[in-house]
Amino acid sequence: MTGARGPAALAVVAYHLPMDSTTPSTTNWFGLEALFTQGDLGVDFFFILSGFIIHHVYRNVFAGSLRMADVRRFVLYRFARIWPLHIVTMLGALTLYAAAVLLFHRMPADAASYSPSSVLANILMVQSWFGIGSPNVPAWSISAEWAAYLVFPFACWLLMRLPLVAWIGLGLAAWLLTGTEFITHPLGRIATGFLMGMVLRECEGRFALAHRLGRATGLMVLGLLLAGCWVLPDTALLPYTFGFAVLILALSNPADWLARLAARRPLVYLGEISFALYMVHAVVWSAFKNLLRIAAPGIDPTSYLPVLVGTVLSLIAASLLYHLVEIPGRNMLRRARRPVQQPEVQHGMSAAEARPAR
Repeated sequence: MTGARGPAALAVVAYHLPMDSTTPSTTNWFGLEALFTQGDLGVDFFFILSGFIIHHVYRNVFAGSLRMADVRRFVLYRFARIWPLHIVTMLGALTLYAAAVLLFHRMPADAASYSPSSVLANILMVQSWFGIGSPNVPAWSISAEWAAYLVFPFACWLLMRLPLVAWIGLGLAAWLLTGTEFITHPLGRIATGFLMGMVLRECEGRFALAHRLGRATGLMVLGLLLAGCWVLPDTALLPYTFGFAVLILALSNPADWLARLAARRPLVYLGEISFALYMVHAVVWSAFKNLLRIAAPGIDPTSYLPVLVGTVLSLIAASLLYHLVEIPGRNMLRRARRPVQQPEVQHGMSAAEARPAR
């Protein structure tokens, strides 16, 4: 599972760098533009994966009882997982904003995202609940994930009292809603994806679905998802979210060939730093492309070499932040508490940026 998160984060990077909406691009990406423009779907994959893993780890904690001590500990652990890196990358975005205004006398188009009220909402991680922007664009999904974390213990306790047919019905409803305007709001997008992940894990636990799939299922589904970028309309989300669900099941099967590939150490490490990559790449890219515009105004930032350099710089920054901010910050906030049940899982989206709505 961890090894699958790295490529999903890179898909979001590919959506933002070569397809930068602020830079008219004439670069020929050999037909890969269709793939890049669907990179924001990496967020939907993260949301489904997040619901799947969180339900896997904490299902038994909240299935029998809803003790407030467990709820508080769960919320604290999830807060410690996402908040330190969120704050540091937001400070990076605010620093770039100050430099643009004070040194270069340039005002960003989304200046409202840097207002005191926006900063306060981002500190509390509630910005996307109320349609408020973020200095660091990817943070909209962190706000959505935070809402899911606050609701999960109560939702899990309630859902565990429903018959399996109700679970399946809710899962189908959540999947169908991904094809409607319901997901144009970040809370709608996280609600459908996270619930799909929970239902998927519950059904997997009861029917061992993953072990009923063939060894080539993961590769076949991945191939179909990639092919869909060229043959499906941009608005056709239902095939993708269904494919993500099957792909997650395939990755749960130790015999699956794609799961074995994702378990290799380089991909696992990329998955470990994927949250940092997701959160920092927009800040790194903003700094790099604007410096490039000043130092070499004739170079298209979305051409091959700048995009490659921007991606490498983002990976380096992600690795540094993972070791220097994410892990120490998480440990510092959790130091006085013990795990709820198992060692903490990695953040799903977040965990990781893409456009907030389609």
